[in-house]
Amino acid sequence: MSFKRLFNQIALFIGIAALSCTMAACQPKTLVDEIGSLEKEVKANAQALSQLETKQLAQLEKDFIACDSMLQYLRPDEVDARFQQLRLVGAYIEQFKAIRPAMQAEIDTTLLQLGHLKADIESHYLNDSMASIYLADEAQHVERLSNQVNYFRDRFESSQKELDGLKK
Repeated sequence: MSFKRLFNQIALFIGIAALSCTMAACQPKTLVDEIGSLEKEVKANAQALSQLETKQLAQLEKDFIACDSMLQYLRPDEVDARFQQLRLVGAYIEQFKAIRPAMQAEIDTTLLQLGHLKADIESHYLNDSMASIYLADEAQHVERLSNQVNYFRDRFESSQKELDGLKK
């Protein structure tokens, strides 16, 4: 390969890199889009949390109370095994009630933080590397929140199946 050809390839590469850098000016839009996606996920988690509380928890508590009162009519050898299942359901209910306010606070705080981050990016207050660091931090908060919501959804669904089995 001749020196001139190598030089032309390097110049072409630098030109493409410069064009990419010019296109990188669009990166704040990409970061803003990521923030928008995270905001949608947080709002979906908020809605799921609300449904867990208003629909699933209400039914689960009702069935829990019904099954708990039915235990007194079972044979003593059946009560131990059934009681253990029922205690676990009761623990999930209490755990959810205890952590629910903190989860709502996390939702509210995360939405606020994402809004501030979006404003800081759009006003060019943060450079791309700092914005990416903050965005990664917020993404971790959203993931943790999603995991908590999914944890309770899974526990409530499996608990409801257990209670449905006890009611039969």
